[in-house]
Amino acid sequence: MPEKMLSVRHLNKQFASRRVVDDLSFEMHWNERTALVAPSGSGKTTLINILSGLESFDNGQVTMNAAAPVTIFQEPRLFPFLTVEENIFLPFKVQAKQVTPDVRKSYQRWLDVCRLNGYTRHYPHQISGGMKQKVALIRGLLGTPRFVMMDEPFQSIDWVSKRAIIDHILENYPNTAFLFATHQVEEIPEFAQTVLYIKTLCLKQVVKLDTSVFQTFQARLELFTDHLAKISTE
Repeated sequence: MPEKMLSVRHLNKQFASRRVVDDLSFEMHWNERTALVAPSGSGKTTLINILSGLESFDNGQVTMNAAAPVTIFQEPRLFPFLTVEENIFLPFKVQAKQVTPDVRKSYQRWLDVCRLNGYTRHYPHQISGGMKQKVALIRGLLGTPRFVMMDEPFQSIDWVSKRAIIDHILENYPNTAFLFATHQVEEIPEFAQTVLYIKTLCLKQVVKLDTSVFQTFQARLELFTDHLAKISTE
């Protein structure tokens, strides 16, 4: 197995006269959970789209060693003519993958965690925005991928549900690497091991932080917020 799960080297991307990614370089290890923090409009979604193969880049190098990475977008992107359960199992159907008893068991646990047991026969228009996002998360994670990219994955989910989902991921997905863009500072020390912090309106000059030194959640949150404030004024 290659040492690095993801390697980005001198990546550049420009839309017309606006450069959104400028000589960006960073690495991710296997099983690493990394938060991507940058100002609104700086290109976080563009970067995730590039890594997902949905967007081209001008020059540089992206080496992805994880097979079949999964992307969970800001919008749930559910099919309106499919039920909650059908949306969740759609990747298995498309890829002709067997739904094993273990997969069914994992599905039921996800329904319990997300409190969706009574909604599996509902269509997307019959459930809330937060429920839709939960369905998208289950759909992306049920197949236990090795690498997941998430763009503001918890933005429409209440904090109690968010904590339950994060705890479930930490317990059951130790071998999955995550790269997730977020504006919610409280999510970062709770979920991420490392942080890619960019303070400019263009993705460049990454500062990589390690959250493991913060011993308690409140201490992690306070120290991390303070650290970001100091970096932003430099």
